[in-house]
Amino acid sequence: MDFEFPQGLAALAGIIPLIIIYLLKPRPKNIILPSLMFVRRISQNVLDSRRTINKRITDPLFYLQLLALIIISTAIAGPLIDDVKAGAEKVIIIMDSSASMTVPDRTNEARSIAIDSLGQENTIIAAESIPVVLAKSLDAKDAKEVIDHLEARNTPSDMPKAILTAINEKENENGKIVVISDFENWAGRAPETYIRIANTKDMELEFRQVGNKTVNYAIVDGYLKDSNDGTYEYTCTIRNFNDRSADLEVQLESNSDSSPGTKMSSYIQLADYGSQQIKFSNIPQGISTVEILNEDAIPCDNVAYISIPEIKPKKILVLTDIDQAVSKSPLITAISLLPNVDVDVRKGLPDEVLEYDTIIVNSKHKPLSTHNALKIAAYAKNGKDLLVIGNECLYDSLQMQGLYPILPVDLISVEEKGSYTIETAGSGKNIFEDVSFSEVYLSRFLGAVPKEGASVLIEVRGTGPLVCMRNINNGTVTYVGFSDIAGTDAWNNFATTPTYPVFWSKLLRYMWGVGDISETNVNTGRYQAFDQNLIVKTPTETINSEFVYYDECGLYSLDQKMIAANLYDSSESNTFTEKRLTLAGENGEIQKHELRTKSPEKLRKYLIYALMLLLLVENAVMLRRRII
Repeated sequence: MDFEFPQGLAALAGIIPLIIIYLLKPRPKNIILPSLMFVRRISQNVLDSRRTINKRITDPLFYLQLLALIIISTAIAGPLIDDVKAGAEKVIIIMDSSASMTVPDRTNEARSIAIDSLGQENTIIAAESIPVVLAKSLDAKDAKEVIDHLEARNTPSDMPKAILTAINEKENENGKIVVISDFENWAGRAPETYIRIANTKDMELEFRQVGNKTVNYAIVDGYLKDSNDGTYEYTCTIRNFNDRSADLEVQLESNSDSSPGTKMSSYIQLADYGSQQIKFSNIPQGISTVEILNEDAIPCDNVAYISIPEIKPKKILVLTDIDQAVSKSPLITAISLLPNVDVDVRKGLPDEVLEYDTIIVNSKHKPLSTHNALKIAAYAKNGKDLLVIGNECLYDSLQMQGLYPILPVDLISVEEKGSYTIETAGSGKNIFEDVSFSEVYLSRFLGAVPKEGASVLIEVRGTGPLVCMRNINNGTVTYVGFSDIAGTDAWNNFATTPTYPVFWSKLLRYMWGVGDISETNVNTGRYQAFDQNLIVKTPTETINSEFVYYDECGLYSLDQKMIAANLYDSSESNTFTEKRLTLAGENGEIQKHELRTKSPEKLRKYLIYALMLLLLVENAVMLRRRII
């Protein structure tokens, strides 16, 4: 037998002195004194009897006290016995909210089970690609309302992570966890493992399976390849989750601002549980969809959304005070290499500035006029893109102060030569992943602090931003602290490094919202965080948030980009399964595992009752003998 505190059995050692006391205890004698002459001898006999060890102990008090000692030591040690835990007052409902649960009736069945499992205090967790805690410590009425409004999303599920989240929450200890799922997607260890983990926290874990076999067809994978002619090739894999062959019609539809919309269809025949790859060529830039036109169980995996950033021709105006005929700026050389970009270099501001998509102010020694600075500020406020290079002229010229209100930074000083470390920050870690700053040194730059709402992309460690960006009326104003002054007066050596043209390509594409294919085509279930609040248009609503969770298949508009989100998960699309867990019994139902705990409290309680009864009997015997 196991004990909670085995050291308590040491109290049994008290039996030894108890036995010795009763063995040496003299037997009582009735002595008749016929004369005084026998007193001495009788006294001697009495002393002899005290020194004689009894061979037997017949006093009932001994056995009462012996039993009391045994009970006391056993109660202290606390023997552990199996105990089936009664229904918990605290219930944690984990409901699968993944794409496979969008099959008709699965979510309704899960809701019904969840409502029947509610206790006095309830926590509701939606198991998507991450656990989403919908409510805590609700009574049954309020919990039912939350469950009634719970809808499945278009994401994979991570049931093991949701279970561990519930188990590790201290507030859930001694509660009951009810996991309700179709168990189409299970990537963790065996379910029995999580039952054992829950039992260590004195928690009961119960699995409830929903859903029957359902026919489904799905696009389970897809990728794009650049054809190097302005178009792309899309390859996708289509799978039949059915024990019968199927004839499917797959349609591609493209929509682009630069080309007329097109449609093309492909007919395929899939064997039972079969799959096939399809290729579509000459997909233009913009938004396209590939769709299985046959109806089935899960709609979201029948459509694959494709987002190819449209690279429209751009016209850039560079305002500079350097004569390009004498010395061509490294900046102008770098941006002139960009495809579909027309670069116009001027010393003065033309009248029709709105015909330019982007203006770059690169005044190195001679400032802009006050009038032109104010006109450029108005240009930025009109929703256009403006980029300002941080030269000394920008800091110490009164004429240039007309640009200050729209800059994403406040200029505070001119920093002289020193030991500086340049590093990316925020979104810049991804944007400039291929740009190396390890060989770049700074001899001078403008010290600055970012304004509220600005995003720092590159910074000087411990000093301030070098590249900072802020959105104004659908346009972007960007400050770049890398001056491209060349020669002996150079502020840095960035223009001489191989990654300088890459930096300008990455920065301008980011300003224009032209992302990489991998950035504009993602799988559902992914989170993306930002440096500031952005207006995000999801497939169903518009929100203002610092992050986006791709929990729906479709198109997301954010950060001047159109993002296509697709499920692409064969585990979620495979709805033609029955016994999905090894925990299932012969009839395919998930077995309920009662929580059996080892607890000393129940037996200890009865031992204490028995001890109290023994003490009462002992006192009664001692009273009768007039010992007390």
